[in-house]
Amino acid sequence: MPTPPPLEQVAPPYTDGFARASLMLGILSITCFSIFAGIPALICGSVALYRIGRSYGTLTGQGQAIAGLVLGGISLAALPLMICLHATSIPATRAKAQEDHCQSNVRLYTMTCKSYAQDHAGTLPVLLNDTKKYIVNQADARKALHCPQDLAANISYELVHPGQQLDKLGEPSTTVIVREVHYNHHGKRAVGYADGHVAMEPARR
Repeated sequence: MPTPPPLEQVAPPYTDGFARASLMLGILSITCFSIFAGIPALICGSVALYRIGRSYGTLTGQGQAIAGLVLGGISLAALPLMICLHATSIPATRAKAQEDHCQSNVRLYTMTCKSYAQDHAGTLPVLLNDTKKYIVNQADARKALHCPQDLAANISYELVHPGQQLDKLGEPSTTVIVREVHYNHHGKRAVGYADGHVAMEPARR
């Protein structure tokens, strides 16, 4: 055991810098930086407690060091849960992105069908390919014919009323112009209406 210094040589106690750093890092670890701050919080807290224990009262901050250790430990303990939640959210995020992409495709061809009808005395096209000239980028036109979730066909969409008069089909908000052939999105498919809006239609049972 080291010999403590004489009382007249003992300086007023002050907070150990490692203790302060441990607390700050511990707070950061549970707010935004996770293990990137949690591990340093544990290291600084351990160093601070060791230094405080051997300082003979010249260093304080034991509470801050312990708080940093606890918060850093919580961030490490929560890491598996965060990984699990992130892993389960990835498929859902990907599915939502593919659904949005598919709706964008249907919206594009719904609008081009309306443009075609305006140029052909109100008559809808017979084939989706008839509307390609209304799309500036032909590469986009080809890509837009396929839903990323559709593994069964190269062309994922179909015309519901090919070659018919648009103004004789009924209420635009309920008249489907273009739709997915298959229910590719967890039992739903994208449908485009004559008024321009797109929705996801569940399969009929």
